[in-house]
Amino acid sequence: MKKKSLALAFVMLLALILSACGAATSDTVANSAPSYGYKAEMDTAADSVMESPSEGYYVTGGTDGSWTEVDSEVYNDSGNKVIRTATMVIQTTEFDATVEGLARLTEANGGYYESAQVEGGGYYDTYSHRCAYFTVRVPKENFTAFRNGAGEIGHLYSVHEGTDDVGEVYYDTEARLATLTTKQERLLALLDEATEMEDIITLENALAEVTYEIERYTGTLRKYDSLINYSTFTITINEVTKIVDEPKIEDSFGVKLVANLKRGVERFVDNVEDFVLWFANNLIGIAIFALVVVAAALVLRRALRRRRIRREPPAEQ
Repeated sequence: MKKKSLALAFVMLLALILSACGAATSDTVANSAPSYGYKAEMDTAADSVMESPSEGYYVTGGTDGSWTEVDSEVYNDSGNKVIRTATMVIQTTEFDATVEGLARLTEANGGYYESAQVEGGGYYDTYSHRCAYFTVRVPKENFTAFRNGAGEIGHLYSVHEGTDDVGEVYYDTEARLATLTTKQERLLALLDEATEMEDIITLENALAEVTYEIERYTGTLRKYDSLINYSTFTITINEVTKIVDEPKIEDSFGVKLVANLKRGVERFVDNVEDFVLWFANNLIGIAIFALVVVAAALVLRRALRRRRIRREPPAEQ
């Protein structure tokens, strides 16, 4: 009995030592994982190609003044574990058409809605502009196509892109998962050979802990794979009355002055129209309020007159 227990204890100690060596190996793999950075390149040909480190895509300028955005090679390498996200705000005067255009664009690029919300436009709120909030997941290879298409369904007010390189954490998790899988196989082999109930219970407890860790690391890798393979777009669509073309920086002072004067006149006209429409919409309430004020003034005037008459002395005969 004692010899069997000592032998089993020795085997378990050997398994723990091997697992510790595997963890050390995983740390070495994680630290030795390549770090993928950005490398600026300049083309001496007629068309210049420049990489933007902050945004991670190439901007190609042609001799005809046109510009084309092309994905960086960093995103095309399957060995890189990069999560791409983008936040966009779109303004539109045709809200329904823009929302439908976003749905068609998402379907055309193989994406789906993670969440969607539309607000505003109530029956008793005539001047309430509508807003829509979408979280769209798109395959990473269609990131550029979807981004450029989203800028065409309305006026692109703002856009912000971000990346998160999770390669070090990803490969470290993979190495730890491989170590735990090997440990699980060894524990299963020991469990098949165990004959004592005490040893069986100990091995089953250790096996349950290892199985839990394997499931946890597997779930982490699945989450990373989902975020890496499908980029996330957070899109806000705002309904506006009109979209005004602002003067460009290179325009002359006279052009800017005329544009600002025109915009000022348009705003004044819009404010007058809004006031007239508001007055017409609240005319009954304003009339009732005016009648109440007039009635209160008459009552107050009569009360003051009676009070003054009482204070005056009687006229002498």
